[in-house]
Amino acid sequence: MLACGVLAMALAAVPSVKLNNGVEMPVLAFGAQVWDDDTCKSATTAALEAGFRFIWSSALIGSTCQQAQGVAISEFMTKTNASRSEMFIAGTVNTASCNGQTECYTQTKDDAEQQFDILGQKNYLDMLMLDYPASSGGCDSLLGQWQAFSELYAAKRVRSIAVSNFAVDQLKCVINGTAGVVPTANQLQYSVGHGSDTAVADDAALGVVLQAYSPLDGGSLPTDPDCVAIGNKYNKTGAQVALKWIIQRNGTVCTESTEKEYLLQDVDIFDFTLDADDMATLNAK
Repeated sequence: MLACGVLAMALAAVPSVKLNNGVEMPVLAFGAQVWDDDTCKSATTAALEAGFRFIWSSALIGSTCQQAQGVAISEFMTKTNASRSEMFIAGTVNTASCNGQTECYTQTKDDAEQQFDILGQKNYLDMLMLDYPASSGGCDSLLGQWQAFSELYAAKRVRSIAVSNFAVDQLKCVINGTAGVVPTANQLQYSVGHGSDTAVADDAALGVVLQAYSPLDGGSLPTDPDCVAIGNKYNKTGAQVALKWIIQRNGTVCTESTEKEYLLQDVDIFDFTLDADDMATLNAK
């Protein structure tokens, strides 16, 4: 069993950002990929043991992998005596193929209800996120998706609702809709190499926090010469530099690994600051 002091240190290691509804969200999340169920469980356990408290679980990985993550969370909480309030657990809904406000509302509502059971979180989830905006039907379809989420939020079944892969005009569609609930976060592909990308500022102008997926650019950045060279200055790895760049650009991160060694390194990025020259080098990539 992890000692209380170790657990407290892990919790303190990852800072949070205050979302537009006042909820505190850790800036670093662990998200499983399309793995077999045993790997989903073992990797999630390793992430929790490394200090992650934000477990982001996408419907895209399949229900049995999500269920395995739910088991890992439950077992970890029992082993460490962690309270539910110390965790930040997010599920997702993928209704990209829906069309029209009514169909998108119904499909999104039905799929969202399943997430509570799949993740073993019948009381509440900290976040629900749309994996993708509806690919057809324009703003009406988006409003249907968002209505379903907004009702769950109003019923206090979820503490925050968010989106992924939304362009600015799509964010404005749901923000200006009748539900009146602004997405708390927008998960986008974002990493070193997006130095000229204005997505963080564009989303922030609407009150939305950007969460980066593929923060290591498909695994290329840990060996990127600039990231490695900068890391050597701080006794950090190229991967740690790449993640820190996102944080210093006012983004948040969703990352993954099956190796506890790398997950421990992911958490260990809050004791150094990239200087102006480092940021300029990475911004220019």
